[in-house]
Formats: sequence, C-alpha cells, structure tokens
Amino acid sequence: MILVTGATGLNGMAIVREFARQRHQVRALVRDLDRASAAGLGGLAGVELAEGDMRRAETLRHGNRARVRAAEASSEGAGSRS
Repeated sequence: MILVTGATGLNGMAIVREFARQRHQVRALVRDLDRASAAGLGGLAGVELAEGDMRRAETLRHGNRARVRAAEASSEGAGSRS
C-alpha cells in the first residue's frame, strides 16, 4: 500500500491517478472527503480515501500515524547532504 498525502492537490491527484492506473494499492490522505469524492478519487480502483491533516496528529488514525512517522524519519536528512 502506498500512502499519498495531499491527494486532492494538483500533483497529489495526478500521482494517485497514475498509481491507480498502474494497479497499485493507494491510501490517499485528504483533509476533505467530499472534495476528494467530487474529484473522482474515491471511484478509482485500488484507491482508499483516508481523512486527516498532517498538521494535526489527532486527525490521523493509528495506521496513518505510523506511516507519517516513517516518512518524516526518512526525509530528515534529505536537505543536509555533504
């Protein structure tokens, strides 16, 4: 399962659609389920919508929180290359 944050944004939506086209299982993290559904993301095969806001940890379900921590940990040194 691939977690895509910001799935209703321009880039996020394109990424979700491409992963779905390639038949990957995707969890699309969105702040507004209605907006995501209106954009057609909920109807894509293999796409699961998850409501939450990365800026508000209390909105993230336990499973999403673990993935967010992993993503944060993997990106901590990204800008500090020597």
